[in-house]
Amino acid sequence: MNKVKITLHKTQFEFHFGLGFLGELVDNLDMGIDEIMGAVSKNPFKIIPVIMHSSAGYSAKRNGKEFDYTVYDFIDMIDADGGIGGKSVEKFLTSFTGSMTKDVPVEETKKKTESPAKK
Repeated sequence: MNKVKITLHKTQFEFHFGLGFLGELVDNLDMGIDEIMGAVSKNPFKIIPVIMHSSAGYSAKRNGKEFDYTVYDFIDMIDADGGIGGKSVEKFLTSFTGSMTKDVPVEETKKKTESPAKK
């Protein structure tokens, strides 16, 4: 399944990935996947808390649970848990990026076979 449980400053969250989450994230941010990944590189301090908040909120919604956390709550918890370089964010990013490349077909490269030279 495309989900992971991560403790973020003493609070455990289930983060959900996959098609539904990615579709909702793209709509909510009004950005394409490439743009989102570019934003992660350009300004991780702003976009990572937004993605984490969105993923946790999506998971809670799927599970029929209330989700009363704000993006600012996530920023504070990330700061308290080691910041953007903390283990919880690292685990989230590994899972998030892995979910986007999981089951993506790998294009096979064909070796050129040279035919024997005619004599």
